[in-house]
Amino acid sequence: MISRPLRVAVTRDESLDGPLSEALRRRGLDPVSCAVTAEGPAPDPDTLRRAAREVGSYDWLVAASARAVAVLQAARGGASLPAALRTAAVGVRTAAALEAAGAVAPLVAPLAGAAELLRALERIGGWAGTRVLVPRAESGGRELPEGLRRLGAAVDEVVAYRTLERESGEILAAWNAAAPDAVVVASASAARALVRALGIEGLRRLEPVVAIGSTTAMALVSLGVRAVVPPRADFESIAELLSGGFHARRAEAAP
Repeated sequence: MISRPLRVAVTRDESLDGPLSEALRRRGLDPVSCAVTAEGPAPDPDTLRRAAREVGSYDWLVAASARAVAVLQAARGGASLPAALRTAAVGVRTAAALEAAGAVAPLVAPLAGAAELLRALERIGGWAGTRVLVPRAESGGRELPEGLRRLGAAVDEVVAYRTLERESGEILAAWNAAAPDAVVVASASAARALVRALGIEGLRRLEPVVAIGSTTAMALVSLGVRAVVPPRADFESIAELLSGGFHARRAEAAP
């Protein structure tokens, strides 16, 4: 039985005063840093800058991550998004990033994830010929842009940043130093890097393995690791899931 606070490995590239770590700490959990990926610059910065300049020529901006929004805005020099531009986000964090950039009432699906957002966009209809900009990570999923193209939209994808995997030895050293009881896996690339560094059993020994969203969960399952997904892809939901499960297990173990 764990008598100390649950130690949760944070695989995002954030400091221990970052948003996920703070959410975990508010729930009485102990976040420990174990970043397995790092962010790299866009492979084609000229294309990114051109898309940033021309964002007002699009009908929609559909964002798959808050980081993609932040990078696009940096390329725009921080200028507010055009008021007439319609926007959509895969989750509440990405929607908040769009609002901070000046977007008006971004569309967010009732459930987080690319598949749910695509269903919400499909219900709007009238996509034939609609110009859509999708900023994304180089290794990001293609479900949104490909789905919008099937609906008839004219989609331009722009790679806003790259996700770089750290060396396995570096990950293993950080993991051993963290000695976590649970882990939040932040992306499909993080899932692959963890399994490569720790092996499947290294992750299976933890309970729980939390995936930050359905795409990450599917990546873990394909690698042989069962994962749980919070009902919403935001940091408070992740912290609530971990805290609730941990306290329930502690109560069951009590004499």
